[in-house]
Amino acid sequence: YGRLPQGMEWKIKQWTDQLYTIPDEDPYALAPGAKFTWTRMRVLGGRTNCWGRGCDRFGPLDFKAKSLQDGWGEDWPISYDDVAPYYDAVEDFIGVAGGTEGVYNTPSGKNLLPPFNARCGEWLIKKGAEKLGIKVLPKPLAVLNKPYRGRPPCHYCGGCNWGCEVAARYGSVDSVFPNLEGRPNFTLKTNAAVHTVLMDRATGKARGVTYNDSENKQEYEAYGKAVVLAASMVESIRILFNSRNRDNPNGLANSSGTLGRYLTEHVAFNNIEGFFPQLAGRPSTNDDGPGESCLYIPRYNYGHKDTKKYLRGWRFDFYTGCGMGPGPGASMAGFGSAYKRKIKELYPAGFSIGGYGEGLAFDWNYVEIDPDGLRDRLGIPQVRFHTNAEYPEAFAIRDEMYGQMEEIMKASGAEIFPYKKVAPYPLGSVTHEAGGARMGDDPKTSVLDEWNRCHDVKNLVVADAACFVTHPEKQITHTLMALAYRACDHLAEEFRQGNV
Repeated sequence: YGRLPQGMEWKIKQWTDQLYTIPDEDPYALAPGAKFTWTRMRVLGGRTNCWGRGCDRFGPLDFKAKSLQDGWGEDWPISYDDVAPYYDAVEDFIGVAGGTEGVYNTPSGKNLLPPFNARCGEWLIKKGAEKLGIKVLPKPLAVLNKPYRGRPPCHYCGGCNWGCEVAARYGSVDSVFPNLEGRPNFTLKTNAAVHTVLMDRATGKARGVTYNDSENKQEYEAYGKAVVLAASMVESIRILFNSRNRDNPNGLANSSGTLGRYLTEHVAFNNIEGFFPQLAGRPSTNDDGPGESCLYIPRYNYGHKDTKKYLRGWRFDFYTGCGMGPGPGASMAGFGSAYKRKIKELYPAGFSIGGYGEGLAFDWNYVEIDPDGLRDRLGIPQVRFHTNAEYPEAFAIRDEMYGQMEEIMKASGAEIFPYKKVAPYPLGSVTHEAGGARMGDDPKTSVLDEWNRCHDVKNLVVADAACFVTHPEKQITHTLMALAYRACDHLAEEFRQGNV
């Protein structure tokens, strides 16, 4: 792959690097001063082959942040109650393990699989945080701990980040496509790079797509009564821009002029690390578990008074115990047998804590088709990013998060290694990028309606993270899947009613 993008070191390994598009071989453009990390996985199953599996839900305040929190930005055109049945449906389909206890604005499903057992260090952090009045909950994970829908439970090999040979953690290649194969109305076409949506000028409706075969480099067309784009945020936006025509010179579904704008992602930065003296020297144990932490700290800072500094809030994730690396002792200076003993002593005692803050959606964070004519390896016009994650509110929430992490770890009895504060990572660094074709009630200020349909083209649906209006501290994949489920449920009903 080459030099690994910041924040992506845990995903791109020798087992997975062949799945990713190599930037040096297929570059994208950055405007002067812009930063964006675009990790492209062009493989069947997409990013569900390598993902963190966190499945927390957005809460009522997240869908109505402007009206219910601080007056900033825009509200979604839908509410939590509109999406809640589809969170339930997604959890039922993919299998999610986690607790049923929710906290304010972090609802929990009521039919989840049992939570995974926490590691020793996680229990220490839970006790420390609760001394400060901060709630620690089981992390909802799309990993099975008992047989479910024909899939076996996790056997704790610890390799979940790079795929799962037994399909114990959810991936669409294991769970979706086997249910579709053999159906008369389903055809799986691989090596097909869609680049434009075909339009019927007489009706103003989409009639299909044009795609390039990545193997023979030939161009083909596919037709349908409706078109659903779920190519991942950047690619769906790129397809809409590249579908511009005589009637839509600025890109398809862009009468509002907002296509490609309001890109956002979590505020993310380096973790704080250290060790628990009370765990030093204990026997080494297999702490791999489900390949993720089993507990986490949901947002708790509601009603804070520092809105002039930062907006909204954060969540924390922490990792402890015996892992694949040498542990915290390896970062210390030393040599010889005493150094080796120190590494072994601290190996079971290490911790790492980090988190995500809410990313804000600005119109000046945007993507466009490169005006200098850059094309990808298939000859398709490529994108250029105008993005910057280093805005005042991001630095302010970063500083507050550093302070809170230190306080929690000290209350847990941990020793913290010296660390350096770094600037917020560029957008895209944790592959949680969203926005660019946001939903809204007003066609003048948004691309999509409440059902993920383009305001300008009612039989054209965008069912990925491009539809996001806000980007709270929570993981986004569960919400992305619930919105896609909801959009397609509505589209199917429109077919039944003869409206498509």
